[in-house]
Amino acid sequence: MTSLYDQFVPVLVKYLKNLSLILEKAEKFCEEKEIKPETMIEYRLIADMQGLAYQVRSCSNTSKFSLHRLGAPDMPVFADDEQTFEELQSRIKRTIEMMESVDPEIINSKVNEEFIMETKMGNFQFKTGQQYISDYIIPNFHFHLTSAYCILRTQGVPIGALDYLHDVFVKV
Repeated sequence: MTSLYDQFVPVLVKYLKNLSLILEKAEKFCEEKEIKPETMIEYRLIADMQGLAYQVRSCSNTSKFSLHRLGAPDMPVFADDEQTFEELQSRIKRTIEMMESVDPEIINSKVNEEFIMETKMGNFQFKTGQQYISDYIIPNFHFHLTSAYCILRTQGVPIGALDYLHDVFVKV
């Protein structure tokens, strides 16, 4: 059986790296097409949905809050104020470093532990750490990653499924 740590930490790190590559393409696209980066970063798919910066922050927050809730100590606080591609890239890098520094045993010890996730929207109960990862963390992370991807595609950035799934397939 795969450990709780292995089910999500390397997975989120991989997709944070893919998000970084997608943002590099977006920044390059802005330069080539003479688009103001802030136009792309602030773009919303629909008025009541958040823009690109929020989606990137949410991928980061989902990652770091999951570690904290599963017992990792000393998780840094990020200001949630990134406005440029450079700042978004820095946030992703810091999130990856934090994810890679966590002791797997801390996470694995929570696999069957029940806990309450306290949020601004209320408190949510998870019967196990496994349920928390499988039913909330992974889907929530990919919701925001997909939203970021769709924002960039809508703006014309030349990315596709293989950019989202980068390094999943090995060409033979």
